[in-house]
Amino acid sequence: MNFLVDIGNSRIKWAHQTGVQLFDHGSKFYDKENVAKCFDASWHDIAVPERFLVANVGGERVAEQLLQWSVRNWNVTPEFASVTKSAFGVINAYKDVTRLGIDRWLALIAVWQKYQSAACIVDCGTAVTIDGLNADGEHMGGLILPGIMLMQQSLHHKTMIVAGKQNENIKSMAKTTEQAIESGCTLAVVGLIEHVLKDLEKTSGKKLSCILTGGDADRIKNLLPKAFISEPHIVLEGLSVLAGKNL
Repeated sequence: MNFLVDIGNSRIKWAHQTGVQLFDHGSKFYDKENVAKCFDASWHDIAVPERFLVANVGGERVAEQLLQWSVRNWNVTPEFASVTKSAFGVINAYKDVTRLGIDRWLALIAVWQKYQSAACIVDCGTAVTIDGLNADGEHMGGLILPGIMLMQQSLHHKTMIVAGKQNENIKSMAKTTEQAIESGCTLAVVGLIEHVLKDLEKTSGKKLSCILTGGDADRIKNLLPKAFISEPHIVLEGLSVLAGKNL
């Protein structure tokens, strides 16, 4: 049995894998300075896996702590997934493939394996990423912008605006400062997705599979211009595809 882990910027997700099946999903927010606490709290009763496969965008310090924890507790060396020029029918658009986040690369692979179609893939987390995939499996490039919460925190930090109650209804024209901030940041993300989606549809000339993942996916799903498919575990699914070969 394999143990698969997706380490994002603020949250860790994991699942077990047997064959093509993923099960026992879990997730937890973590502190990068002491991520081992998260490992202890979440995985203390997990049986030693045959393989430990990891997608990490949390940085080298997090990777080091994970390696030390895994060797100390399981005597297993984690296998860190890396980005390549091509894999499983997907061709990377980046000239320097190492500059593409492993989470985005695995999402592209998983979507291509699952849908075999042109696609718009949106990950709405700490950062928002939008990637395009054409009908031949070629990555069309992508965009990155601050996530909704990060935008709000930036406003609170850089201005005299005081943070207030959040999670108000999203309005195109708000009547409180708190609602104006939350609605403005949320609709900025939605507006960019709509713009990119139109460009991708025009460029590809094909029907797109529209995929949505990330912690704020539910927050924006009903605001998007067309139906997006929720795929909360798409990075882990991409990692499971890679698990079928040596990383």
